[in-house]
Amino acid sequence: MRLRRWRLQTRLIVLAGLVLLLVGTGIGTASWLSVRTSLMSDLDEQLTSMTSHARSGGAGSGPGAGPGTDSSSAVDSALRFLFQPGVGDGALAVVDSGGGGEGLIAEAGLSRPRSLSSDAIEALLSVEPGNSETSHESVRVPGFGDYRVVAFEDNETRIIYGVPQGRVDAAMDRTAWTTAVVVLTGVLITAGLMAVIIHRQLRDLRDVARTAREVTDLELSAGKPELALRVSSELAVPGTEVGDVGAAVNRMLDHVGTALDERYRGTEQMRRFVADASHELRTPIATIRGWADLTRPYRADLPAEVTTSLAKIDSGAMRMSSLVDDLLLLARLEAGRQPTNEDTVDVSSLLVELVDDAHVVHPDHSLILDVPPDPLEVCGALDHVRRVVSIVLTNACVHTPPGTRVSVSAAAVRKPVAGKAPSDDVAIRIGDDGPGIPTEIRDTVFDRFVRGDPSRTRQTGAQGGSSGLGLAIASGLIKLMHGSITMASSDEGTIFELRLPAA
Repeated sequence: MRLRRWRLQTRLIVLAGLVLLLVGTGIGTASWLSVRTSLMSDLDEQLTSMTSHARSGGAGSGPGAGPGTDSSSAVDSALRFLFQPGVGDGALAVVDSGGGGEGLIAEAGLSRPRSLSSDAIEALLSVEPGNSETSHESVRVPGFGDYRVVAFEDNETRIIYGVPQGRVDAAMDRTAWTTAVVVLTGVLITAGLMAVIIHRQLRDLRDVARTAREVTDLELSAGKPELALRVSSELAVPGTEVGDVGAAVNRMLDHVGTALDERYRGTEQMRRFVADASHELRTPIATIRGWADLTRPYRADLPAEVTTSLAKIDSGAMRMSSLVDDLLLLARLEAGRQPTNEDTVDVSSLLVELVDDAHVVHPDHSLILDVPPDPLEVCGALDHVRRVVSIVLTNACVHTPPGTRVSVSAAAVRKPVAGKAPSDDVAIRIGDDGPGIPTEIRDTVFDRFVRGDPSRTRQTGAQGGSSGLGLAIASGLIKLMHGSITMASSDEGTIFELRLPAA
């Protein structure tokens, strides 16, 4: 997971911990190297002193050095040094004069050194002679562990002296573990303190974020927007990081509030204009239709061109009247001024009636009705429920090719309500197996003036065409009755679901 996806507090704590761990590891490593250098220097001095003492002949003739001893009488003066008192425990010496190496090791509790194994001698003889007695190396001796050794040649004889390195290694292991525990403990304690400090320091930033979250929870899409929330003045003082963010958030909210107010004023002006224009247009349209109707008894005696023109005027006036009524209804719905009479509506009988009408108007479609035998009743206005179902059913028939199968069904469903007992709804589903609604308008299908593909099959005449207002009106009416309308569409068809509270 990328670090930038973590919370800021977590990132600061992790980064601080990593820095502390890096610094602690560096200090611990430096301390370990310093101690090791000191201990290895002491060990090298011990080896140098032992080597100088052995070569100076200071061994004299100690026990076992004189004649009459066993096979050790053949060991030269380099090996006789180990027979002297005061030789450190584990000190060893190997001599190779060309006829095979010999080696002894002094061990505490033994009166005399004992011979080294051939593997140990071979490992020691692998050390190349140095230029001086201070050319020390570390080598692992089989059966004895790590040794600090010095190798040199004297009169064509290779001599190796060594002292055990195990105590230094053990001390360094203890030092490493102690340092690691101390560093880790220090990092954890410091990280805990940093977490507390960072949490307190980010409190102001959390307050700014809380204000932003409260703004996002406001309902600003409908009605007059109220955007009075602001970051407190104490947190919006420029000059600090939090103050800069708070001041920027307040400026942004000011701009958003101004834009929302302008949008609301513009929407209200447009709504009033549509309502006023629709209302004013009803009179001249009614006049046109009235005068056109007066000519109906005389059209048989008029020339064919005049009769056709009057029929077109009548059809256009009817279309305009329907469109103006839709615009006026939609304006009232959006303004919340459309009254509704709560009543009990028998959905089952209403669907039977509307599907029978659709069979007559759309004989080229296959309509299927599925309702339960018991009546389904909802709370709402009969005219509104009829209008909503009629709009959706008509769209399913008008915007699909001949032969399309249109199914209408209704059923009682349970609606879960948070914190409350489930309530009963009646779901009306109207679906078709047509080509589906175009992808580019599926998200806006309930908006005003949204039209489908003009190449789809549609009726013509006074009731034909598409104004793009039908589904917007259906959505507004069903919300007025405390219901909901949803749509799902694909290349295999479209399904609208209308939900209304059960009576």
